[in-house]
Amino acid sequence: MATHAGDSIPVNVEKTNRGPKIADRILPFFIFLICSLLLFEPPFFAFNSTSKRFQIVTFLGLPLLFSMMAMLARWNRRFMEYLPAFCSFVIVSIGLLLMWLLDDFPRRWLGLDPNGPSGRAIIKVSDAVLLLLAVVVLGKLLQIDFNSIYLRKGSRPGLGIAIGLAGFALMAAFAVVEAHGMGITNRRILGWLPWILSFVLANGFFEELMYRGLFLRKFEPLLGARLANLLIAFVFAVGHAGVTYSEDVLAFVAITLVFALIWGYLMQKTGSLWGSALFHAGADTLIMIGIFAGVKT
Repeated sequence: MATHAGDSIPVNVEKTNRGPKIADRILPFFIFLICSLLLFEPPFFAFNSTSKRFQIVTFLGLPLLFSMMAMLARWNRRFMEYLPAFCSFVIVSIGLLLMWLLDDFPRRWLGLDPNGPSGRAIIKVSDAVLLLLAVVVLGKLLQIDFNSIYLRKGSRPGLGIAIGLAGFALMAAFAVVEAHGMGITNRRILGWLPWILSFVLANGFFEELMYRGLFLRKFEPLLGARLANLLIAFVFAVGHAGVTYSEDVLAFVAITLVFALIWGYLMQKTGSLWGSALFHAGADTLIMIGIFAGVKT
């Protein structure tokens, strides 16, 4: 039976029921770990770099590198089962390239301050739109099943949305209480509210799709569900080690790892990214209030 780039590679019955053996997971684990760190870490620094050469090498080099890896996997039977994951690496790397080239255009066209609440929100919404555009267009070209990247209602849509909304409400309430403790008034928060909501909802969808939606099901056939979730959560947490909006970065990274594991588990159990995206958005609320207020949380 023919398989597409986004389909799971057929495996024997024992592996399908019990997951891959421990010894069989070692090589793919390290391949996916190295590729994931390479995909997310250099762009983090490149977006904040003043070196055009570094940015060009990063944002043009990564799509080229992952495209070559995907072609190798397609041509080499030994690495054929890596192909779905490599296709996701290609999609995200091209999405990051589009963000580097285009995400500031709407903000500049509107004449907004890039460091102000409205400017930050517009840039983040642009990022989410550009990533979704890359996913839709390249997903069609690579014949990827959108169900395989959690862009669907899922098997338990009601449960996912309920947990997502509850998580959002709980984290938003916590953010307001903490903001009061930092001397930030309700009046200031209400003034920022449209931009806070725009930013966190866009970022929740953006990061859940980019980190977990595109990779969880691609890693699972070779790593198993739990190890795939752990690997992605680790990469996600490491990707936040360079933040400047937290007073205690180590504690922030540890908390981020815990939340990442929860969001990945929720996505796997509900078959959809929407619950995780809402929960994630709520967790970003305190961060954005702190950033808009110019204080570390």
